[in-house]
Amino acid sequence: MAGTLSVQKIQGLATSATPTTVEISSGHKLTGAAGSIFAPGQIIQIVRTTPATTSSVTLASSPPNMIEFSADNRTTITPKFATSLLRLNFSALVSGQNNSAIMSFKFYDQTNNSNVGFSSLGTGSSRTFCNASFRNKDYDANDRVHLNMTAYQAASNTTARTYSVYGMIESGQTIYMNMTTTDNNGCSYAPPVFTIEEIAQ
Repeated sequence: MAGTLSVQKIQGLATSATPTTVEISSGHKLTGAAGSIFAPGQIIQIVRTTPATTSSVTLASSPPNMIEFSADNRTTITPKFATSLLRLNFSALVSGQNNSAIMSFKFYDQTNNSNVGFSSLGTGSSRTFCNASFRNKDYDANDRVHLNMTAYQAASNTTARTYSVYGMIESGQTIYMNMTTTDNNGCSYAPPVFTIEEIAQ
């Protein structure tokens, strides 16, 4: 017979100095809506964006100006708790067209017009903030690496916010994302994946 038990706290009986474990028998489970079961370090929710159709995306933006690769990568999350930590991860195939220009990338909060994981830079430097950066020049225009970029941000509130991915390349060259220039079965493509996790604190 189903019933409802309303309590403020459940704890195991203390048979010694250490309380016992509260056990749930095999075949039974504890369930709840997203965010209803809370423990520090626990992932409360995960949202992700992977475009249904993968297309070639190019970008040519010189430092210090970063621009958005594609609105298709935008990902929105509404935190369950203001105290949570958000972990952003973006994964994509990136090609620098076999030039030696430095490529830099960052997450950008479209809702609040701010960078993610930003820290101030000491005086006497003109470096541009980013969450990931590399250069690759190996063989030809189909040289590529797989970008895997991560940053953290405090939720601060439970208001929905949308994040995107921005980039730039030194010397006004062109970056290719998702695939390279040559169209044959030896040149692969990879759908980008943007994931945001809300982590309880």
